Amino acid sequence: MSRRLITLLLLAGASLQTLLPGPVWLGSHEWPVLLALILCIALKTDRDRVLYAGLLAGLLHDTFSPAPLGVSLPFFLLVALGVYTIRKEVFGDQIITYGVLGLLGGLCKTLYFTFVFAASGLRPVEAGPLAARLGGSLLLGAFLTPLLFLILAALPSRRTRNTGWIGG
Repeated sequence: MSRRLITLLLLAGASLQTLLPGPVWLGSHEWPVLLALILCIALKTDRDRVLYAGLLAGLLHDTFSPAPLGVSLPFFLLVALGVYTIRKEVFGDQIITYGVLGLLGGLCKTLYFTFVFAASGLRPVEAGPLAARLGGSLLLGAFLTPLLFLILAALPSRRTRNTGWIGG
């Protein structure tokens, strides 16, 4: 996967994540488009591009959200590198892998931002809203990540050695 394609995907993902309204019955949680893209990218490309994607996703998330600049960078870098590290241990071409990673990613994202915002005094931790946000992020992550995997897998690609479905 080329850096140009990663950049375009993440820009489109940040725009979608910003424009799509979060379902109220799931705690009004934003759609985790950038997280799902990072999970898909980290399983299918090399380390340099994974680092690039993690940095760009963190920067875009902070730019398009009301969070302070720099808060998302550690999260997206850790997720990208963590998934890259385990990519040989999981089935990267199975949709269930993306569902489980999306579920776990949504859980981690909600917990990370909840405790970072609580530690900085921006948002208190309350059990009811936290439970609704956790449930929403689990469902949205488990639904959206496999969906994006299927969309990315359908893109025309140049197959090269060791890169998987999107060459580069």
